[in-house]
Amino acid sequence: MNKDIIKHDETLKRYIKHDDDVNQFYAPPGKEHYALLSYISHQYNNTILYDLGTFKGLSALALSSNPSNKVVSYDLDWFVDIHKPNNVEFRVGDFYSDPEMLKSALIVFDIDCEDGSVGKKFMEYLQKNNYKGVVICDDINFVNNSPPYGSSKGNYWHELDQEKYDYSEIGHWSGTGVVVFKGI
Repeated sequence: MNKDIIKHDETLKRYIKHDDDVNQFYAPPGKEHYALLSYISHQYNNTILYDLGTFKGLSALALSSNPSNKVVSYDLDWFVDIHKPNNVEFRVGDFYSDPEMLKSALIVFDIDCEDGSVGKKFMEYLQKNNYKGVVICDDINFVNNSPPYGSSKGNYWHELDQEKYDYSEIGHWSGTGVVVFKGI
């Protein structure tokens, strides 16, 4: 993918409450992945995109840049710290109980864990349920409790048998991977 086509959506700035989040959101591709997520959201129309691991809501915001799509974002607790766009729904709870997620053409997976088990479990869940779509994985280069978050999610990334691509150069400095699930 050509790095020059990855541009920031300046219209999203109005949703961000804090200057430090604005700076993070508008960091260049290769440092932060928000411009890439915004670009990817425009490759889909009139569909529901899922964001797993909401935190402040910046990934959901980037995915919302295509207003024809709806974004459903899950986290286990409420940390959202942006103004909510009309096409975003924030949910607190277990995304595994949402059968619609398996129908989504695109899922962003950004969930921290200590040993990579959450990522591995999620990828196995998708495969077992014959998921057909694309999963964007954040932090794929964190291995063996690499700083700064102590995450080792990258362990599952290297074990995946599915078609996968490393877009870290135009994504997030900690690693951005794309996994293609073709179902059965």
